[in-house]
Amino acid sequence: MPITAQPVKGMYLLEEGRVFILQDRKLKTQGRQGGLIILKMKALDSGQIVTKTIKAGAKVEYIEPETKEVQFLYSDSEGSFFMDSETFETIMIPKDVIGSYVQFLKEGESVLVMLFDGKILSVKEQPSVSLKVTESSDAVRGNTSNSATKEVVLETGYKVHVPLFIKVGDVLKINTETGAYSGKA
Repeated sequence: MPITAQPVKGMYLLEEGRVFILQDRKLKTQGRQGGLIILKMKALDSGQIVTKTIKAGAKVEYIEPETKEVQFLYSDSEGSFFMDSETFETIMIPKDVIGSYVQFLKEGESVLVMLFDGKILSVKEQPSVSLKVTESSDAVRGNTSNSATKEVVLETGYKVHVPLFIKVGDVLKINTETGAYSGKA
């Protein structure tokens, strides 16, 4: 495994045989003693958030996972099912690995998964997705005290608040990190 002194957000770290994804990195200086790097990491096996402090310049072991293209099939209570584009084999990814990103996946859509030692680490998430509006309620008159919004249902079943001018059939851009409407596609 390669070793680096500069961990960056989104990097996969190997710590005591467990794989972590680096979610945040902060530098803290302490005058004459040098700096400290505070790492906020998420364990991919359990979902546990771990904070670790290391001295600036200390080496950490990281991995470069293999990427593989898979096609989203469906999701149920156990997890999400994908088809390997090369072998046509069905792969099940547990709910805790894929998280809330499953709300933004369309049936038949291709996504990239990150693999290490034959085990799926995570799904490569897009920062925004374009989804079609399937259900929309009419705007209610007098509902404009702050910002006028209404709730719509997208093609994946995800519900989001949007401006009143959005109608059925419109394609919207949704920020996958916050789950909020960010404009028309």
